[in-house]
Amino acid sequence: MQLKQKVLGMVAVAGLWSVAAAAQTAVVTFDEGWAGWNPPWPASASTIEAEGGHPGAHAHTVAAESFGLDYYVDDIVGPGDSPFLGDHTLHASLTFGVDVRVESIRTAGQPAERPLIVHFRNFTLNASVFYRLTTLADGQPWTAYSVSFDPRATQLPAGWGGTGADDPVTGGPVLPAGVTFADVMAGVNEVTLSAQEPYQSYDATDFDLRIDNIRVAVGEAPPAQPPRYEIVDLGTFGGELANAHAINESGAVAGVAMNKDFIELAFLWQDGQMRYLGTLNPAFEYDFGVARGISDNGYLAGYSMAPFPNGPGTVAHAFFWSEETGMVDLAPGSELASWAWDVNSAGQVVGEGAGAFIWTQKDGMVSIGPGAAEAINEKGEVAGWGTTPGGTGGWVYDSASGQRRYLDTLGRLSEIRDINIHGKVVGYSITNDWQARTVLWNADGSIVDLGVIPVPDYGPGVANAINDHDWVVGRDDYLGWSETPNRGWLWIGGQKYDLKALIADPVVQATWAELAHPLGINNRGEIVGIGIHDGIFGRAFLMRPIAPSEVVFADGFDQD
Repeated sequence: MQLKQKVLGMVAVAGLWSVAAAAQTAVVTFDEGWAGWNPPWPASASTIEAEGGHPGAHAHTVAAESFGLDYYVDDIVGPGDSPFLGDHTLHASLTFGVDVRVESIRTAGQPAERPLIVHFRNFTLNASVFYRLTTLADGQPWTAYSVSFDPRATQLPAGWGGTGADDPVTGGPVLPAGVTFADVMAGVNEVTLSAQEPYQSYDATDFDLRIDNIRVAVGEAPPAQPPRYEIVDLGTFGGELANAHAINESGAVAGVAMNKDFIELAFLWQDGQMRYLGTLNPAFEYDFGVARGISDNGYLAGYSMAPFPNGPGTVAHAFFWSEETGMVDLAPGSELASWAWDVNSAGQVVGEGAGAFIWTQKDGMVSIGPGAAEAINEKGEVAGWGTTPGGTGGWVYDSASGQRRYLDTLGRLSEIRDINIHGKVVGYSITNDWQARTVLWNADGSIVDLGVIPVPDYGPGVANAINDHDWVVGRDDYLGWSETPNRGWLWIGGQKYDLKALIADPVVQATWAELAHPLGINNRGEIVGIGIHDGIFGRAFLMRPIAPSEVVFADGFDQD
């Protein structure tokens, strides 16, 4: 696989629907060299290896006593027609990504952490914009990192920074006066992948890491109308009931399913197979557990029954799971119950026990305040809710800086359910007259009321999940009594759509009485949750967008 450019979205057969219509994608796979990119100095520290990548060939860097790594492509020594460079404001959307595996990062022989930053530089304006993709640390497996944004934005998108001038108060880097984000993106002369923040100094560090699939995708803005969907019942372990709670970017699903003995078991569903994750209770091969969160690199978090210390019985304990570790008890020996709700690719787990917590293998379980930590994004921003200076409401906690910002309510209280990479948060809020509203909090704190599903006799329920394109899923509630009191929806571009009505096949649609609780959505628009299927109240579903089966061109004829 060399540097490839392809057009996605214009397909002549049914398949997965692409969020960005007609997106042009270029990928550096290293099968035919660096494809215009340059290794960090010294160049001799990096080699291209034919195997062991993600998959196939990749670049392997082993650099001793380095103060930082910079992989870059520019129009000075590189190809002038590189798809990574030029005027990106010609496009309504841009996604940059890279796959990284970290063997080790050491300073003075001790494990260290370093940022992974992408810079877009404009030499004419002597300015750049940058975004922190992740934090690199020892032993991280192959993981895909990406950021999607509007290159035409005048203000810096959430999470982005700028360089070219100094902030007169903090001394930190900012864009020069009068220069906008779009100004920089209109003339990109260099793109850099760096292991150091601007204006930050680091001790000499030994790096051993691998990179693959440096990519850029440009295209039109995500559509304002929802796609049509196919739907899959994920099955069980032989029992009747199952719940799907979360989905990652690879389409792997975390949840809980019943076996023939009516025991509810934590599962990972992947490639059509449901896998039992185990239990924290050594007395039983199969015991109660729930998988609630899943990261893009396949980590899971949830809770399982564990032996009660100093006595008979069991207690719920939060767990972390990976292929390497299996199920890990986050509170071994504790008499207190705990529940893990989410996990990111850095292995940061969040949940609640004696208040909200964040857990890492290095630091263990650390309290971050009262209430519950419901979700964490790939930047380490935690969204939760509990007691706030204004009563009961939501907050966002930055695990890197320790800073917290509080989210306004609509009058009385709020609960939080999810956060995306842009720092946008969803959940519900209660007004002064005790009316519930499904809401989205923007990164600047402003509140968006998501409205009500356009179905008679329904009122707002809760917004459960949001992806990085600001698509939101949740449920609204029937205003009265009903055998199916909850109805799932997908919110796009300011409107809620009845989720069941989006199933393309009317025969299949009829077998689902309701998609009552959509709980997760990824950036491909795939949705998971709990529905009523063939009369069974509680089946795990996965909805996949489907592409049109035909493409009609401007001349009116179908593609041959």
